[in-house]
Amino acid sequence: MAKGIREREFQNLMIQWSLPMGWAFTAGRSLPRETTQTVIVGELRDAIVRLNPGVIAGFDVDSVVEEIAASVNAVEGGLVRANEQVLHLLRGRKEFRDADGVWHALKIIDFELLAANTLVVSDEVTITVPGKRPRRFDLVYWVNGLPLVVVEVKSPTAQSGWADAAREINDVYATEYPWFFTPNVFAVASDGLKLRFGAAGAPTNLWQPFRSTADDENLSGQVDVRRSVELLLNPATVLDMLANFALFDTSGGRVDMKYLPRYPQMEAAHLIHKRVLEGGSKGLIWQHQGSGKTLLMVFAASLLLADTRTESPTIILLSDRTQLVRQTSGVFISAMGGAHFHQPATSQELRSLLADDVRGVISTTVHKFADAGKNLSTRANIIVMVDEAHRTQSAKSRSLAGQMRAALPHAKFFGMTGTPVRNLATDTFALFGEETDPGRVLHRYSVSRSLRDEATVPVMLDPHPISFEINDQALQAEFDEFADDFDLDDPDRELLSRKFGRLTSVFTNPDRIHTVCQDIVDHYLAGPYRNGLKAQIVAYNRELAVTYTDKINELLASFEASQVLAAVGKHDQITAEVNISVSDAKGEDPAMRPFRLSEVEEEQQKRRFLTPDDPLCFLVVTAKLMTGFDAPNEGVLYLDKPMKAHTLFQTITRPNRTWVSPTGFVKTSGVVVDYIGLAEEVQRAVVDPTAPEAGKGGGFVTDPSELVAEFRTTFARIEDLLIDVDDLDLTVHGYESVRAINAFLDANPDAAEAFTKDYRLLARLYPLIHTDKRITKYQDGFGLFGSVYTTLLKKSSDEERKERLSELGPMVLEIINAHVHSFSVVAAQEEPLVLDAQGIAILRELLALVRPKPGEDDGEDKPPPSATEILDHIKASLDKGVEPGSAKYTALAERIKLLRDRIIQNAQDALEFLSEALRIARTIVNAQKHPDEAVVLDEDHVGVLSRIIHDHAPPGLTITERNLAEEIDQVVTRSLTRSWDNADARNRGVRRATAAVFRRYLLKPVGEPYDSTVAYIEAHYLVD
Repeated sequence: MAKGIREREFQNLMIQWSLPMGWAFTAGRSLPRETTQTVIVGELRDAIVRLNPGVIAGFDVDSVVEEIAASVNAVEGGLVRANEQVLHLLRGRKEFRDADGVWHALKIIDFELLAANTLVVSDEVTITVPGKRPRRFDLVYWVNGLPLVVVEVKSPTAQSGWADAAREINDVYATEYPWFFTPNVFAVASDGLKLRFGAAGAPTNLWQPFRSTADDENLSGQVDVRRSVELLLNPATVLDMLANFALFDTSGGRVDMKYLPRYPQMEAAHLIHKRVLEGGSKGLIWQHQGSGKTLLMVFAASLLLADTRTESPTIILLSDRTQLVRQTSGVFISAMGGAHFHQPATSQELRSLLADDVRGVISTTVHKFADAGKNLSTRANIIVMVDEAHRTQSAKSRSLAGQMRAALPHAKFFGMTGTPVRNLATDTFALFGEETDPGRVLHRYSVSRSLRDEATVPVMLDPHPISFEINDQALQAEFDEFADDFDLDDPDRELLSRKFGRLTSVFTNPDRIHTVCQDIVDHYLAGPYRNGLKAQIVAYNRELAVTYTDKINELLASFEASQVLAAVGKHDQITAEVNISVSDAKGEDPAMRPFRLSEVEEEQQKRRFLTPDDPLCFLVVTAKLMTGFDAPNEGVLYLDKPMKAHTLFQTITRPNRTWVSPTGFVKTSGVVVDYIGLAEEVQRAVVDPTAPEAGKGGGFVTDPSELVAEFRTTFARIEDLLIDVDDLDLTVHGYESVRAINAFLDANPDAAEAFTKDYRLLARLYPLIHTDKRITKYQDGFGLFGSVYTTLLKKSSDEERKERLSELGPMVLEIINAHVHSFSVVAAQEEPLVLDAQGIAILRELLALVRPKPGEDDGEDKPPPSATEILDHIKASLDKGVEPGSAKYTALAERIKLLRDRIIQNAQDALEFLSEALRIARTIVNAQKHPDEAVVLDEDHVGVLSRIIHDHAPPGLTITERNLAEEIDQVVTRSLTRSWDNADARNRGVRRATAAVFRRYLLKPVGEPYDSTVAYIEAHYLVD
């Protein structure tokens, strides 16, 4: 691709940073390979001979290389599966048969002695095959002739960022040339200021930074990028990632996935591995909620199982939720096969596995250790990794955890938690922490690092206090009367009082239930729903969870709610469902039994909640789904239950997962709507127990006042930026205001860039605080700025405009579109046309007209040309045969231009496109044959206004006027293609449509400039 000097400079910097780490540089054009080849055959052959001295003499090395190259080029079944197969081969796990028929596992890469490998970094690496457009990778890192890392860079000064680079890898390179990525360990995208890595083809929200928890958290810009390059692209890291950390889930039943580690997962897994090898007995891993602790256990287990020094260990992945157990099964089965993965269904089955000395991975819950007895297995190479280690873990011998430790007296225990507990009842640090570890923590990944890495998003605590007057004396009198009537003794009175105490009376008050549920529905429909987010509700108890579900569904079925749903246009109806614990025991409340879900039903419910288009938008719970349920599309949690300490912490982190919607909206914050008044409890819950003096909030819980203050500051910054715009009134959202700001920003590119950056920040903040009365006075100005932002994007390409508008989210776009025309994005016309028999016949006639001398390669089997290619031929024919600048030329060129805007998605679209193209081609041929005759097209007079403005723009004309002119042309085009009874009716219709355009731009359709516009239309368009 064409490069600016800054982009090439940054690319060169990455090469310079790579050389001291052991990479040798070879320019892409100098590589000993054909551009059609993925593998550098000579280097691969040399490596196989060099790394297998004891057995290679018995092989036909060229045949081995051919077999490896064939595996690399095979992408049947999709890129993820092909990548899994090739990485399996590169790890030395594939066997090859020698000349004597003996099978050997050949070493392709030396993972122990890095210097034994050929390490090369190349720039501008071209890949091509006949019939495909050549592509050029910015940087490729080769190991023994295999492309393990592909890097795409953008200029530090360009408008595009790392995400654009990542999308280019996903949507262009990996899509068009997937076989180049079958040996790929990871891909890298950088804009010089940020660097992210990820699996080729993975959504950009799964691409991560690569840093070190030992480094300063505040590294940024190019310093941060250089450090990331030194860490991530170090040959040791690349090969470690290949050997131990690139895992796959291709076990079936869901989308194939490739898992790459976040850097804290990689660090912690290595520390666990090292502690085991050193003979240590325990370790505490403390990583923020939502950072991927469950997957960390998978990486650590894989590392331990692959090391022969651990002597075939048994690794127990311990959870206190069955869904957490299921969460890990697919990855392990795919990585190691079902023979090495065990998921006991009963306590007896678990005891049998341990008693029979089974090796591999056992995924189970702590509850299955109940009554396991002592010394069930006395081996020392049993490694227990406990998820959510602060729960169900106790030093008491009678506890479930105590019984587990008695059954496995010499096992090693590693605890994973985001909320370690230190109080009189439980001390996670003492139970899992080694005294020699700093603060008794083996590895720490803090809240602040998680937020900075964008591994999680901050959570805003939004208080919605619901107050009710309760007459305590009257309530007590009523209770005493009830107890007297039933002759209850004191113990019964006390029991009943506790069961139906004051708090329960408050929560079950029908008026309060209605108020809370109405507020939930109003809040959700006003904001989160419009951006595609879903919601969780935490009720006081099971009965109230059921009641809330019924009430919310009742409110969602109201006419008022249906109007909102109709306006958004995504669903005819949305629903809430309950998810509570209901046992099948005899003593279970009969009223709760209908709400018991089987495992299959619960999985189906969660799957529907995670599906953006599914109408299930609310899950109502009271204790379940507080952990183990990873729902990135959950944007808001409505909390109506008193909680404390670590339980509260885990609950309020439910909405902190990152997410990008299918439309491109980026979730930048989660929201907890608090109906209890838990602000003080929240501050206590997020305090670091190892640092009592730590600041409140823990760095991730945000008060709405902070967001309002940031909104105000950013708004004021835009006001200051526009201070030199004459006579600007931000309370008047009209055409003149938009025009004045456009003119100023057109003349000041730096100001335009600053405006764009600050408006995007306002757009991220607004959905979180739009109901706050403190920003009401800013709403007109916010709408005005949105209009300006949208008109600025008219200068961008279709793809850029679509991306920039999508990331604002549907809610903000609704505000913008209420004032400014919503620009549609036309699909690309680069793909070959999809044609039926009729289309093929029309195409032949069309090409005969505009391409009279077909080449030798234009046979029957050649794929149909793209729409762009056809139009290029027609335009060339027009330029050759019709006098440029003439009325006929102008009209025909405009007709071609309109065809370029056609959306072609199927055979019918292609047929209509070709039919219109053929009419234009015939007219061009007729104009060539009869140059002195008038040639009039249906739209010969359409497009004049925008064409004149484009060719002869007067000084001071802004993009707003250009947009207005284009819309008037579009209005006239549509109007003139309709059938009218007479010319007067046609003229009236055009004037009405033009007036509608003026109103959309907040211009009055009377006086000037409306009168002049109508006069111009009548003179240039409405000719009879």
